Parts: sequence; structure tokens; C-alpha cells
Amino acid sequence: MTPVKKRLLLVLLALALGGGACSSPQAKVALKRAHLLPDRVYYVSAEQFKTADFAPPPAPGSEAQQADLAAILDWQAKRSKADCRKAKKTAKADYDFFWKEKPLFPEPLPVEVKEFFERLALDLDGAVTNMKKRWERPRPFRAYPGQAEPCIKKSSGFSYPSGHSSYSRVFANVLSDIAPERRADFIAKADEIAQDRVIGGVHFPTDIAAGKRFGDLYHSELLKSEAYRQDIEKMKALLPK
Repeated sequence: MTPVKKRLLLVLLALALGGGACSSPQAKVALKRAHLLPDRVYYVSAEQFKTADFAPPPAPGSEAQQADLAAILDWQAKRSKADCRKAKKTAKADYDFFWKEKPLFPEPLPVEVKEFFERLALDLDGAVTNMKKRWERPRPFRAYPGQAEPCIKKSSGFSYPSGHSSYSRVFANVLSDIAPERRADFIAKADEIAQDRVIGGVHFPTDIAAGKRFGDLYHSELLKSEAYRQDIEKMKALLPK
């Protein structure tokens, strides 16, 4: 088990791919330690994302779908071993990936910070799961067996929107609420995680674009939550003076 301070984003991403709030060992540890409840809404209800206005993925056989496949095959032909190693690394991107060069919070990481991101993860997991279930889009290697061959671990679950893209975008937006002067850096890191999912062959480009749109949509809902806004102020108060 990795240290808590290095697994906060990994919790988010693992939840996105696991299909349930209690599906990953990281989530179970988080729930036990922080006394979090998987059925409680902390900031944003997942129910609205069963019907929220959101564009569907390209239809099978459409020009857009063929363009998605072409992009996957293009990367498959030109990616290097170094590209695949990097995609494997960002698939497991952890807390330090966003701010290890310029830490936001003092060490050891305050427990309030850990629990804030775990509450966020529990809410977000249900929302992403509901979005994926609406379309049940197969991943490239399932939609085109024998053509699309990923060079990183084959993820389970559905493809649209991308969980990594969604979670990293939300995470970057949340960090930007805490430290707005670093928004460009956080978004760049989130985009890096997202693009590596295409390079690695486990997502179509439109999955990535949808994940970014969903991340921004979800963040707009977070901003409507009084509890979230209060917690952001608490996070700001924990920053070094």
C-alpha cells in the first residue's frame, strides 16, 4: 500500500475505473480511516448525471467513429517504447504528480486535506459511473479486436467519457480553486494524463474530450455547493503563509 499522501489522486483514478465507491482497496481504506459513507452526498449528487444534458459518443460506423479509430491506429504505429512507459506511469499518476516540484501544503500532509479529497472522490465516483453506464461504449481494443492493441494494461469498464480524463480534470479544477495562480500547471498535468490514455490505446480521442467537458461540468456543480466552497476556504487556510 502506498503512503496516503502519495495515493490521493490514485484513489480518484482507481475509483473511476473500478465502477463503485467501495470497489478498490484504496477506497476501502479511505472509508475506514475517515469514517466516510459511500451512500452519502458530500458535495454533488451523482443522480443528476444519469440524465444530464451531455453529447453522446460517435455512433458506430459514423465518420467520427472512423476518425477515432484512425487516431488510435496512428498512435499505435508511431508510439515508442518510451511513450508506452510514460503512459503506464501516468495511468497510475498519484498525488505528487501534480505538485511534487512545488508542494502546496506542509509536510506531513494535513489530515483535513486527505479527507477533503476522499470526500470528493466518493461523490465523483458515482457521477462518472452513471455517465459511463448511459452509453456503455466499448474501449478501442474491444470495439476493434485484432486492430487496436494497447501497450499498457487493458482497463475494464466502459470508455465514454474517459475516467482518467474526467478525474484529472476535476482534480486540476479543484486544485485551481485552492491555488488559482497555478491553474495552467494543473490543467497541463491533467491534459498529459488524458492524452496518454489515447497513446496507450485504451481510449478514443472523443472519450478524452468528453472527460474534459464532464470535468468542467462537474466542477461547475461543485461550485454551487456551500459545503464545497467552505472546504475550499479551509484548504486555503492550510497553505503555508
